[in-house]
Amino acid sequence: MTDYPLDTATRLARNADGSFISSGGAAYWNFQSAFGSWALALALEAVQAEGPRAGLLASAAAHFMKPLPEAGLALTVQTLREGRRTDFVRAEAFAGSDRAAPLFAADFVFSDAREGALDYVTGFPEVVPPEQSTLLPTSPGPRWLANYEQRLAVGKPFTAQEHPRTAAWVRDASGRPWDEKAILALSDTPMPRTFFLDPAPRFSATVSYDLHLLCTRAELEALGSDYLLVETDAPRVARGRFSQAVRIWSAGGLLIAVSHQLAFY
Repeated sequence: MTDYPLDTATRLARNADGSFISSGGAAYWNFQSAFGSWALALALEAVQAEGPRAGLLASAAAHFMKPLPEAGLALTVQTLREGRRTDFVRAEAFAGSDRAAPLFAADFVFSDAREGALDYVTGFPEVVPPEQSTLLPTSPGPRWLANYEQRLAVGKPFTAQEHPRTAAWVRDASGRPWDEKAILALSDTPMPRTFFLDPAPRFSATVSYDLHLLCTRAELEALGSDYLLVETDAPRVARGRFSQAVRIWSAGGLLIAVSHQLAFY
């Protein structure tokens, strides 16, 4: 079994009090905090370690309240409700043994998709294929970039675009197949929308986040480790904040997930 970087970075140990402890944030370090993608994947790992869920991940909703350390992040898991078809679970992350206030919290819903009479999806964007897209370089600052191969099909960072819309073909640099945890981590990879409205870098921090997984388990497994298209936009960027919307598509044009986040810059 291959030990992929995402799985190594989200490995957990059990504390005596039943909580979990992590030491894997270094590989997913951003500028001044562990990357949000890592925190989301780590929280899901803790939830699954507490007790595997029968249903597929349906949604996640998270709040980022303080910067996250590379190591020593403790996580607690609480089952809010277990239903016949749907489970509701919360994970909270703390700095070591300090349980006064969480640094990060995420609520998860698990429920397998059901076949129904309706099947509508918005149109797949017209973009050039990965081999004609611009490969984004990695950076010595945000180390998490080395974990992904990203090719921009629409948009150019640090330019004054008319609209902050981008579309990037992305795959795990290690060849890891896509699953719930990997999709969750992928959804926070788009650059801040400010990077596409101003040549000068205006950095941001995610405050609130949500994801809805729209595919079936079979559709998720069929993705393999192929490129996914991450389409990103924001309806408004102003007064130190923006709401970023993400659509994640398979290479064959299937809408896999949607995500939104509020960021302060």
